[in-house]
Amino acid sequence: MLDGLDEEDSIEEGGQATEKKRRLSMHQVKALEKNFDVGNKLEPEKKVKLAEELGLQPRQVAIWFQNRHARWNTNVLEKDYAMLKANREKEPLW
Repeated sequence: MLDGLDEEDSIEEGGQATEKKRRLSMHQVKALEKNFDVGNKLEPEKKVKLAEELGLQPRQVAIWFQNRHARWNTNVLEKDYAMLKANREKEPLW
């Protein structure tokens, strides 16, 4: 079930090891990125199909898409802000 995932120890504040943090393989990330670029909306059928192809749980695919969409939105907002700021600096105040 966890084929293709790398594991990394995670540590709590007290320094005790807790549950292993699972990371996606490069192959899985590339496949997810490719699908996100095609369409950043994740239909239920597409989610199940991707999960099966990549050896992941459908919930993992859904969470990856949610996180990727949030990063995408942040990048868009940062670019828009930079453009507005540059335009504002070009224009005289009065």
